[in-house]
Amino acid sequence: MASTTKTSGGGARIMSAANLAARVDAVERLTKLFQLERMVYLGATSISFLMLLVTTGALLVKQQAGAVELTGLFGSTGLIGLTAGRMLYMWDKAFRLLGVSDAKEKS
Repeated sequence: MASTTKTSGGGARIMSAANLAARVDAVERLTKLFQLERMVYLGATSISFLMLLVTTGALLVKQQAGAVELTGLFGSTGLIGLTAGRMLYMWDKAFRLLGVSDAKEKS
């Protein structure tokens, strides 16, 4: 059974089931290959979120922001942004491998 996918030019191309299955298999291999990296990012994000909550609680209790509190806020949000960006980069590569186009390719 064949499925159609839209191309950036607005046309449609036929993708065979075997080709789609091979691409999905490749994405599964990639996710297994980078499983440790994803777990590290998840752990770093969890620790950063906890640090953000603790720093916010300290700010509410003290009702003033010192260097330690501001470092905790900006450091944790920066690490959350970094790890989220790396995860999105990995998923972007996986979707590109599957052949899913994005808005940038249309222009």
